[in-house]
This record gives sequence, structure tokens and C-alpha cells, in this order.
Amino acid sequence: MENKLSAYLWGYTNYQAGSKSVETFRKFYKDEDVFIRVDTDGDIKNYTESTDTLSVDIQLQKKKVGYPGMFREHDAGRDHWPYENLHTWLTSIYDCCKLTHSKYMVILEEDVFLMKPISIIDTEFGIAIVRNRNHFPIELRGFIESLEGNPQSDGYGGCGGAIINTQAFIKGYDIAMKPLKKQFDGLATRTKLVGWSDMMLQVIVMCGKGKVVVNQELIEPWMEDNWKDYEMVNYLKDITQL
Repeated sequence: MENKLSAYLWGYTNYQAGSKSVETFRKFYKDEDVFIRVDTDGDIKNYTESTDTLSVDIQLQKKKVGYPGMFREHDAGRDHWPYENLHTWLTSIYDCCKLTHSKYMVILEEDVFLMKPISIIDTEFGIAIVRNRNHFPIELRGFIESLEGNPQSDGYGGCGGAIINTQAFIKGYDIAMKPLKKQFDGLATRTKLVGWSDMMLQVIVMCGKGKVVVNQELIEPWMEDNWKDYEMVNYLKDITQL
């Protein structure tokens, strides 16, 4: 039987926030799949203990992923992930998409929390992104077009809280990963976004001809004072505000 929504969380050291993220998902989706993949130097012990009652599939990553680059409080000492890191992260999601029977999968992070059930999963789409969209680089649009994917998108926003169609992601991954490996270094000289998760999650779905929609119910706290009235929040660093 197909469930509508599963969840994937890439975890690192903030297990308190990560387990809270899963807890908010479980509040509305008690029986759906939840996959937690903890980075190689993440806190797998406390992640395992803190999610013990939440019925999760939790594993330690075999290869380090790390943060892609430099953004706000993060400084990874690079502009973007190398191909190997990107490949590890995308493959982890791909493997979970193949394990689940859900139509859609929400990408949780240590700062993503659900406040209500997700309504957009009652519609058809390839990926539902945040409304604060960024400029879509022409180089990656060209990559998608070269693979006969769906290049139609006003911008990119596959950040935490994005929701992917699992079959569109699987299809896009199968189409895109070999040519992406060959073209990665060249693309990276023209746009660092080829090594960023919020860009490439969306690119993979678009390579699978997935339709891009905006989830008007995915909010970030700085966007609206009444962010608690929305269904899901991304980039909430203080979980005591929930």
C-alpha cells in the first residue's frame, strides 16, 4: 500500500533538533517511513537514543558529506561540495526513495519542523520548493535540457522542507548521474551551485521531467511574523520557539 509522505533527515551533531524535527513529522504521520542518515563524524549514538521511540531507519554514513560551502554561520572552507560528497548525499536519498512505498518524501534537516499536516501532497508535482526562490543558473538549465528533462522553473529552492516525488527523483538520478560526473568539474568552474544540495536536489528531479511547484506553506522565520501559522518551517535555529 502506498503512503503519501515519507521523510529523510541528514543528521550531524545537533541531535536534539534533529530528533525534534522527526517528532514533529511523527505527530501527523505516525506510520510512514522515516530515514535518518548521520554523517560519519555526526552524533550517531545520541541520534539513535533520542529517536528510539519514533520508529526510524537510522544509519551512519560510510563517507563524509559535510556542509557544502560557506553560507551564513557555516564555513566549510570551500565554495561547494566536490562531486564525491554530492554523489554520496544524492545516492543516500536515492536509496531511501527505492526503499519507501510513499509517493512523496520531505527533506528534513536539523532546522526543519512541521506544524500542521502537509496539504500540497494532495496535488501532483515533481518537487515542491520554498517560495523564496533564487536565480536558476543557465549552466544547469542547459544540463537539464541536454538530458531532455524539464527545464521549466522560475528559480531554485530545494532547501530543507522541500518535498520530492520519489519516482521522479529515482528517474532523474538514473538519467543524470553519469553525465553529471563527467561534466561536474567543468560546470563547477561556471557555477558553484552544481555542488549545493538545495540546487541539485531540484536539478535531479527536473532531469526526471518532474514538475516544479512552490509550496506556499513552507516558510522561513524571517519571511513572516506569523510563521507558526504555516504548515512547515525551515531555518528555525531555536527549537524553544516551537
